[in-house]
Amino acid sequence: MIVVVDTNIVFSGILNPNGTISDILLNSTGILEFYSPTHILDELKNHHQKLLKLSGYSEEELQFLKRILFKKIEFIDLESIQNSTWEEAIELAKNVDEFDAPFIALSLELGSKLWTGDKKLEKGLSKKGIDWILSTQEIEKIRNKV
Repeated sequence: MIVVVDTNIVFSGILNPNGTISDILLNSTGILEFYSPTHILDELKNHHQKLLKLSGYSEEELQFLKRILFKKIEFIDLESIQNSTWEEAIELAKNVDEFDAPFIALSLELGSKLWTGDKKLEKGLSKKGIDWILSTQEIEKIRNKV
């Protein structure tokens, strides 16, 4: 199953390498294929100091954890997404969270689920009839069934 992961999932995976999210990202080969737009790399770079502070990791430890997780995620350039898909994603993100439009667009483009821990995004899209958003609990159940 193809799954798009958003920034809060990757943040959580980095901040808690022994937690459920890291376990799912690292140990789902052959069951789940993870994708994310390349702009997540810029987001992580912009929040690098915050990640260092919150985690208590050294620079080397943080870089190591990022590399390990990034090996499990296929990054897709946003320019490869069709304009019509972008328009739909922007409309879906409107009045919910416009900053999540790239993740919505990639999910639409790939015909995949979106894994997020963002309750506001999940509720907002649900109100718009979107049923392809997965919580960590749901994705864990999917992974463990196989």
